Amino acid sequence: MKKITIVVMFITILSKILGFGRDIAMSSTYGVSAITDAFNLANTIPSSVLAVVGAALVTGIIPMLTRLSKESKERTNRFTSNVLNIMLVFCAVMMLIMFIVPEFVIFIFASKLSAEAVAYAVPFLRVISLGLFSIAIVQLGTGFLNVKKNFIIPALVTLPANIVIIAAIFLSRSTGNIMLLAYGQLAALLLQAVIIIVYMIKSDFKYYALIDFKDGDLRLMISLALPLLLSAFLGQFNDIVMKNYASGLHADGTGGYSYMTYATKLIGFVSGIFISAILNVTYPTIAHNVVEGDNKKINKSINDAVLMISVFVIPAMVGFVTLAHEIVEFVFLNGKMTPADIDIIVPIFIFDSLVLFAMAIRELLFRIHYAYHDMKSPVKNTVLVSITFVIGMFIFTRVFGYFGQPLAGLSFAYSLSAIIACFPIYKSAKRLIGKVYPQFIIRDLLKIIAASLIMGIVALLVKGPIAGFMPGKMGTIVVIAVAGLTYIIGLIALRTRFVLNLVGSFINR
Repeated sequence: MKKITIVVMFITILSKILGFGRDIAMSSTYGVSAITDAFNLANTIPSSVLAVVGAALVTGIIPMLTRLSKESKERTNRFTSNVLNIMLVFCAVMMLIMFIVPEFVIFIFASKLSAEAVAYAVPFLRVISLGLFSIAIVQLGTGFLNVKKNFIIPALVTLPANIVIIAAIFLSRSTGNIMLLAYGQLAALLLQAVIIIVYMIKSDFKYYALIDFKDGDLRLMISLALPLLLSAFLGQFNDIVMKNYASGLHADGTGGYSYMTYATKLIGFVSGIFISAILNVTYPTIAHNVVEGDNKKINKSINDAVLMISVFVIPAMVGFVTLAHEIVEFVFLNGKMTPADIDIIVPIFIFDSLVLFAMAIRELLFRIHYAYHDMKSPVKNTVLVSITFVIGMFIFTRVFGYFGQPLAGLSFAYSLSAIIACFPIYKSAKRLIGKVYPQFIIRDLLKIIAASLIMGIVALLVKGPIAGFMPGKMGTIVVIAVAGLTYIIGLIALRTRFVLNLVGSFINR
């Protein structure tokens, strides 16, 4: 599990670098404007719609496929086809709504968006909504391939997709046709779906043209997925509320949505590389061990996941906080993005960073519940996050507004609510697992924290002198390299057993 997780992380890093290239190309070409607000929103809406339904079904389908794959290949394929066909019908309905009444859909997601941004978003959404079918195929196909122990292809599909989008951005600039942005996004979605379908077939998937709502396996999965559906809806609700409220906090409804989106994408670099990669590999493993009823293996896979998350996420948190301004400038200060825009994004980015570890552990705890077919506890926890976030949103936007940073108040409110919610979901997970053995990882966890803090101190000490003789982006790269080297040396000097074993597994392969 450790090796495949590292490989998936490496692929995801390449994808995220291309993703940053895409964001840099977009921000340098169109800045923070009505066009970027419109394009970001038009991209968000289809994925948000399927994140509510698709993510719930995919999360629920993994324990089902794990069980069915041990019984019958035909039954597995019929079940997968049935779920896929139902998702495609749902996509067809949603696509028609977005195509016929895009203004209404845009109003739901961002009611305070400026009139100019809405005018751009309408044609963008009509085109990108055609990619809903592709999103569904990628979501379900990822779950299917993960159960088949194929984690590489789902991670790889975003590489060519990002290349297509970057090409579309440059073409839109050179031709003056902004609709190429939407067509590029649609082409990228279609390409991902084709790749996933090819590898599903290579993994012995056989398609059946059927829709059977009476299927016993489907009914069981739906009973598991309904709480997940509510949980996913609430998660999207938080994001919609945050960005919609952000649009109203900024002058004339322009820019607020993009500021929150850009800061979130920076955090997504870490969560997408490390958190998603680790959880995507860990979840099927935990589900398999739960089916076998092996408590020791369950604990080992959970402990390995916690340490793997810690090794990468804790230093990222420290680095993001200590080098926040330098990192945001490095990524976004070019073209039409101004220093004033950077000053708004930085505090949002800092508060988003503070929740990274809590968010990762919370997602891991959710998947432990899913493996045990307990879908209700994560829903209750998500409700807790939503309630505390909405309350905090009204309080902290006003508090931070006194300092001219109301958007940072939004970010702080969500981070605080997510951290608070970790405690009850941990207690619930302990009840499911029975015996837990956290004492086996405490020592390594403390060493990781110590190495991260040392790294942060070194970064603070060297960034000023390095910027003095090497200003700009090259200086930031050197500071990050020095900080990273300090962290690695710290882990080795402290003899962090998990890290030494991980390195040894590659050397002795």
